[in-house]
Amino acid sequence: MNRRLTLAIGAVQALITVVIGLGALAVSLSVLWLFENDPQTHYVAAFRTASDIWLLAQGVSLNVAAGTILGLKVSAFAISLIPLGYSIFLAWLAWRVGRRISGAPEMWPAWLGSIATYAALTFFVVRGADFKAISPNQIMGMIFPVLFFAVIMIAGSVLGEPRPVYGVAKGVQSAERAAIRGFFEKAYAALPWVLRVVWSPALRAGTAVTVGLLAISAAGIALLVALNWIGIITFYESVHATVLGGFAITSAQISLLPNFVVYAASWLTGVGFSIGAGSLISPLGSAAGPLPAIPVLAVLPQGTLGFGMIAIVVPLVLAFFATLAIKKHADDVRFEFATPIASALALGLSIAFVAAVEMALLGWLASGAFGPGRFQINGVNPLVLFAVVFVEVAAVSVLASFFSARPDRPDHPLLTSKSD
Repeated sequence: MNRRLTLAIGAVQALITVVIGLGALAVSLSVLWLFENDPQTHYVAAFRTASDIWLLAQGVSLNVAAGTILGLKVSAFAISLIPLGYSIFLAWLAWRVGRRISGAPEMWPAWLGSIATYAALTFFVVRGADFKAISPNQIMGMIFPVLFFAVIMIAGSVLGEPRPVYGVAKGVQSAERAAIRGFFEKAYAALPWVLRVVWSPALRAGTAVTVGLLAISAAGIALLVALNWIGIITFYESVHATVLGGFAITSAQISLLPNFVVYAASWLTGVGFSIGAGSLISPLGSAAGPLPAIPVLAVLPQGTLGFGMIAIVVPLVLAFFATLAIKKHADDVRFEFATPIASALALGLSIAFVAAVEMALLGWLASGAFGPGRFQINGVNPLVLFAVVFVEVAAVSVLASFFSARPDRPDHPLLTSKSD
């Protein structure tokens, strides 16, 4: 496999990624346009809408000009709410490109070909989506999608075992993989000993808390949908959608499902979330105000919940069991620290920091503007979420770390010498 072939493979893979990612939307919207066609709507609107959603899923905000929406005059506004469900799909496509070239003897030609092709196609998409009524941010449109694709594609090519590539011996490691791995190994070795000792168990336990919150939130949403199906159907009827229109609304809600899961996880921590400025849905009570006609919003709790604060027990219990579960991964912590207090504080606070950072990042990604006026503020305040999660997890993890990270007397050379 020479460099030209590697570059060509990377370019073709990037082309396929854009075609699949953008084509899935374009085909669906074309079918909707064909059977639900408004004579005043040109087919180009279907492609522009697909382009807007494709760019929005990669972090590009959309600028909507002042005009009339549903018979109401509105001023200019921006749409920045990322449909995380579709973003995950695009990330998976980019990851597949990286995995396909992971076994190449030289990966830089494939990186160059794929990134250059993706950038060129993104340029045409951004220019084609530029329209007077709604247009993507031109600067963000040329930078964010390329960064999105490049970071995930390169990560897919250097993480894990390389995939076999035709004409290349199995197990061949490219110089790029070795260089990147060597860089992180040196960076890890240069860390202070405290960070080197606690990072692995803290990452495991903190991530377990985050995953547990998301899993329970997803289960909770599924249960609420099952219990409130009548209200959801009423919402569908209120928008007077046809069969294809209802399918489009359902598909849009599925693409936003990860956003809703993050909101529910924030609700479990007690922070809550907002749907529009001035609203707050939290365990203490809900003050939502007028809601957009999105059927899944029918499951939102209304008024004051007498049992709402019980939800805060969930992150506390998750932090407790996650900290206990990583005892076998905390051998270095028990060996390096001489006192139970020092080891418990180091491990417990590190677990809390990891969980808080992950939840705050998810809250930031899941939040954004999706409409005019009060709907320019939606989702979670990431700073408040960070502070609350850190306090909740730290309070429990520090105590549980007295069990998981308590220094073992026989294993510590200084304590062993004293006992002798």
